[in-house]
Amino acid sequence: MESSLRGPLTPILVAAAIGVASCVPSAARADEMPTIASDGLFVGARLEPGGALLFGYDLDVYLTGDRVLSLGPALTFAFLGEDGADHGRRQDWLLTLDFLRLKVGFAAEGQLRPYLSIGGGMTYASLPAQTSGTIEVVLPDGTVTSAERRFSATEDFGGQLSIGGGLDAYLLPNLAVCVAVVGHLRLHTQERLPLFWSEVMAGIRFGL
Repeated sequence: MESSLRGPLTPILVAAAIGVASCVPSAARADEMPTIASDGLFVGARLEPGGALLFGYDLDVYLTGDRVLSLGPALTFAFLGEDGADHGRRQDWLLTLDFLRLKVGFAAEGQLRPYLSIGGGMTYASLPAQTSGTIEVVLPDGTVTSAERRFSATEDFGGQLSIGGGLDAYLLPNLAVCVAVVGHLRLHTQERLPLFWSEVMAGIRFGL
């Protein structure tokens, strides 16, 4: 009886062993998929036009097991700004959003993890009514006089690109102190926003 059962069971056991063996590499490959993420919270300053208080957030979803590459959204919100230059550029607030920001890390498995980033998305700004400083203008008859430029209140929406870098210093396995510098390039025609402006910030990152 025992010998008669061994014959039919042998092919089944061999097939099961092959199936288990074929699953082992798949499990190893699955460990390299983006299953680890981290969140960063920041406070800092927008530097142009004139200084402004800034809060920021970003989400990193790691694309490789060694955490060298990550992808995710990032945003900053600046308000309480100074008057800045006299081109109608005073802002009630400015929201800058990267729909996707790619980060490339260096020494990504150590305690100190510098990185470079590039992203793209949109800006949304509230620009109040304001006037420029006194300027000289030449009338059609050649007369030189002084005048002010007047700007009406408006809300502006447009595209932007960002590039930056930073450093995450992990004090604990899942907690880091962070610093970052990010520059933004305006892609739309609203000249009441600078063509380029930068942000400096520091904060805390949670997660790997």
